[in-house]
Amino acid sequence: MENRILPTEINAFLAARVLGQQELLRRISVSLYKHIHGLPAPNVLLIGNSGTGKTTLMQAVAAFYEAHPELDRFRLMLIINANTLSPEIEGEDRTTRLFKKLEARARVTFGGAMTAAQLKDYLENATVCVDEVDKISARVSGKPNVEGITTQYALLTLLEGEEFLYRATVLEDGQEVTREIPLETGKLLFICGGAFEELYDQVYNCIVNRRDDRRLKEVSEVERRPDGTMNVRTVTRFRLREYLRLADMFAFGMMPQFIARFGAVAMLEELGRDELRQILIGSPNSPLRLCLEYFRHMGIRLLVTDQAITAIADAAAKNARIGARALREIFNGLIAPYEYDPYGSARYAETDKGPTLTIDLEAVMEYLGQTG
Repeated sequence: MENRILPTEINAFLAARVLGQQELLRRISVSLYKHIHGLPAPNVLLIGNSGTGKTTLMQAVAAFYEAHPELDRFRLMLIINANTLSPEIEGEDRTTRLFKKLEARARVTFGGAMTAAQLKDYLENATVCVDEVDKISARVSGKPNVEGITTQYALLTLLEGEEFLYRATVLEDGQEVTREIPLETGKLLFICGGAFEELYDQVYNCIVNRRDDRRLKEVSEVERRPDGTMNVRTVTRFRLREYLRLADMFAFGMMPQFIARFGAVAMLEELGRDELRQILIGSPNSPLRLCLEYFRHMGIRLLVTDQAITAIADAAAKNARIGARALREIFNGLIAPYEYDPYGSARYAETDKGPTLTIDLEAVMEYLGQTG
């Protein structure tokens, strides 16, 4: 590949689509660079609250492949839920189940008929994103989870890079035949992610109950009073990324052999007000953008003031455990009555720019006061 796509260029592409995760994006960019240049690529395990961007990141990786035609042989990408690896056919193992899903995706992406060599090339160079990997923990509510253990072992086989014989129908001399294709699974790139919600409480309880040497850190914060004076206070904050150890993952129910196969275990940052504000304004799937189109369809110009946007983002940031989902929940709740009857609202007016519905800071604070 003469014109090499550098990790910095990959990072720039992903960063335009995923906000507030700089350290993580750098790691993913290096893994992708190694993958597309035939180097051993470290698999990545993502840990992050719901709404911090795991799914968005996976979609951004897919967009990266799509945007570069020269990476056609790496374009096969599968995003699945970990629990869907359970076999549909009795006697079918989970590894075969995964490759069946990859093959089906390959035939949709590249066309139905292909030779054994073509199918082998696509399958071996695929990127597999496994979401909700925390749901395959070896323990659920303190009890053994046999399905989870079995699925971890199945993924472990692939992560270890073993050769796997996969049976598929391929073209040979213009005829469809069934062949066993030897696949080098070590070429696959795995990006696995999960919320690991119970992990937060598990580690926090471990620290506050002094079960090991970790202690919560106190930090000083400066607070400005309404009269303009300053107040310095000491607060204790818990961020999992600052305290997490591999032993916590094992206690959660992830097997040591499984975790050891990831070159990077990365925590997603909780999204702050600035990131959430940017998501609301700029994300293609932002509820604000969808509403702009909705009201445009009704012949109404929706105007959300800058102060209103900041207040919405600020309120969502206080629900850090659900990140961008809180943003969507607040905005959708706020706008729902106006979507139903914009013309009956006092915030609707005929202006020189046409019919306009204005959502200002007062509207946001009024809504937050009702829901608070």
